[in-house]
Amino acid sequence: MCFYTGRLTEKSDVYSFGVLLLELLTRKKPFSYISSEDEGLVTHFSTLFTQGNLSEILDPQVLAEGGREMEEVAAIAAMCITLRGRPSMKQVEIRLEGTQASRGHEGGDIRKFSRTADGSRSGELSRQYSMEEEFALSSRYPR
Repeated sequence: MCFYTGRLTEKSDVYSFGVLLLELLTRKKPFSYISSEDEGLVTHFSTLFTQGNLSEILDPQVLAEGGREMEEVAAIAAMCITLRGRPSMKQVEIRLEGTQASRGHEGGDIRKFSRTADGSRSGELSRQYSMEEEFALSSRYPR
């Protein structure tokens, strides 16, 4: 949006947040992604979202774990990257909170427990995170 208007606005922040959601959903970098149709990540995502073919661009792990929450986050991302009628950040926050609340519980523990020879439990960290856990972890670090 900054490119089109020459200035930063609150809506520019919403667009940037939408791009961040795209990165999390696709695990692709927007500055280096080019589709077979010669489209960038944002345009290609928008096209596939409109066609209902997000499985072509979403990360396989996100597809496997995402379910209803993934569909809602994809819809929020699509709203954020539109050029006209973009929501406010408060509206995005409310939709994200609604998605989390509809899930009915907090994210699970990323530790996998197994029994040792003496019967005690040992925790082993998994490198696979759910979408919610990955988003929470990525929000702790500045970009």
